[in-house]
Amino acid sequence: MAFIDNLAFLLFSVSFAGFILLYTASSMYFVYRNKKRDYLKHLQGASVPMLLIGGYLVVAGFLGQATWPLPGSYNILYFDPIVAFGIVILAFAIAIRLKVSFEYSGFFTLLVGVMVALYGFKAYTIGLSTEPLAVFMLYLCYGIAGVFAYPAGMIADRLPFSTKPKLIWHVLLALFWVALLVASLLAGYIGYAALGGHLISAP
Repeated sequence: MAFIDNLAFLLFSVSFAGFILLYTASSMYFVYRNKKRDYLKHLQGASVPMLLIGGYLVVAGFLGQATWPLPGSYNILYFDPIVAFGIVILAFAIAIRLKVSFEYSGFFTLLVGVMVALYGFKAYTIGLSTEPLAVFMLYLCYGIAGVFAYPAGMIADRLPFSTKPKLIWHVLLALFWVALLVASLLAGYIGYAALGGHLISAP
């Protein structure tokens, strides 16, 4: 099978997926502030790019796991979390399409977040990657965002029935938003940093 190194594009795709989630979460918040309560109708449009990019990440990540295109254990470091992140994006997109609670997708995301943070920590301790600190921060921030996605999903379920959101809700949503923003920026940065080397080494 041909050697195909598309890691840079995959990292950009992870970054794009993060920004789509950020845009969606921000839009939901402003919909609430404008006293509009039909969140699911508002979210239908967001589910389309989420389905597309989530599906791409799962398929491309699975192919990476199967074909092993990167040097050594880099395939484990990158493709395992990419597949998991793609499944997370798909889970939220499908929850939107089926109009079901975000709670269980959020709990699954919490578990994935813990896993991703552990991958990043282990990679940092053994010095894997040419940018170990950036990769560690990327995985840590996505891990934190994944953990806070659980309460964020529960809050999204409860907002339509709440006349006065609690202060802790705003704090949890802000922590989720900041962690996801930093992680998405780091994914784009690492993708850009990898682009030159991966273009040069292409077959």
